[in-house]
Amino acid sequence: MNFILSSQRNGIYLCQRREIMGRLIQILRTDSEEIEIYSPKYDGEEDSEFEKFLKINGARKEPQLRKFFDAIVSAVDKIREVGARENLFRPEGRRIKALPLFISSNNKIDKKIGKMRLSCLRYSEKILILGNGGVSTLQKYEDDVWLNKCVNDLRIIDRIITKELKRIRKTIDDK
Repeated sequence: MNFILSSQRNGIYLCQRREIMGRLIQILRTDSEEIEIYSPKYDGEEDSEFEKFLKINGARKEPQLRKFFDAIVSAVDKIREVGARENLFRPEGRRIKALPLFISSNNKIDKKIGKMRLSCLRYSEKILILGNGGVSTLQKYEDDVWLNKCVNDLRIIDRIITKELKRIRKTIDDK
């Protein structure tokens, strides 16, 4: 699929030819000018990818998964305060990052229950795109069908943004 990025008065849109396929919406507005946080919201869907992540994973009852969810929400809150500093993320390859970076636990993690992660696209300390994520019992996200899809969706968005930035000859500075 060939997509372009179209910046319009009421948002940044992902377009295929002349059809709008979805858009990046700014979420988590902050009182400071530390960061702008976005999440993809595709046509025909009510929620952004990050909102879907919150709804699905916020309802989990397992204490281990609640701990992961709380760590992710805490990390997003911290990012809102201080910006998307590199040291707050687990690297997943180029601009793709994951939350949480680390979870402290007195108990050993039960591999049968799994771990939770949120996929992100970090452009700088001031620009972050929150994707979707979920729970996996596997070691690598590439081995989990759902998490791999979440990362691949962000990679597509990254390619669109990078291509558009090259077209208009703009760069995103880190800071």
